[in-house]
Amino acid sequence: MPEPLPESLPESLPEPISGARPEDSRSLVIRPVGTLLVLSGPSGTGKTSLSRAMVEKDPTLATTRSVTTRKPRGSGEEHYDYVSREVFLKMVGNGDFVQWIHPSFDEYYGTLRAPVEKALSEGQDLVFDYCTEGYLNLRRFYPEQVVGVFVMAPSVEAMAVRLKGRGSESPEELVLRHHMAAKDFAFVDQHDYHVINDDFDAALQTLLAIRRAEQARMSRQRAVLDVYAQHAEPTLLRYY
Repeated sequence: MPEPLPESLPESLPEPISGARPEDSRSLVIRPVGTLLVLSGPSGTGKTSLSRAMVEKDPTLATTRSVTTRKPRGSGEEHYDYVSREVFLKMVGNGDFVQWIHPSFDEYYGTLRAPVEKALSEGQDLVFDYCTEGYLNLRRFYPEQVVGVFVMAPSVEAMAVRLKGRGSESPEELVLRHHMAAKDFAFVDQHDYHVINDDFDAALQTLLAIRRAEQARMSRQRAVLDVYAQHAEPTLLRYY
């Protein structure tokens, strides 16, 4: 049988919060620290198109330009700055890049350090589309800020069809992309999320939801804990 309720309330109850105190007016609406959202995965999975669509849908999200030594493939590559191999290697020596990769003899890709540091200092979220090697390199420098999303086609076969359908790679480059994809698959478990780009709009909405969820993560709103601490009463946890 359930225990009977007490006949009377305890003699002393906690005093209600009364009177305005300066700390009572401190806002709990805290701007989260900046997040580096990386769409990682093999070529032909739609990472670039999804990252651009995210920025178009959410003007509070931004991206940065990349530096590369490869030749332009046509329109739609405004996010690249093209330099010679000699200039790129000089930039590496100067420490201009926060991360860079060298997937083949004449191809180098790098992300400039200054725009990333500026964005983080201002609490600005950035989105990148990288190969998995680039994602892992960036995560080494910013383990708390980087969020990795492995983006994949619905199957390996579909990925190969999409990549060939782009018509931007030579037969030799297609072989290289497939070789890189096989290496990428060994690091899928190093990502925080896994998104299949079968339905583009659905994948886009999932990515935007991931970004919103990361903004609400407690580790990105540490400043709000100071506000709660001013009102918190230390107590023991009791388990029944």
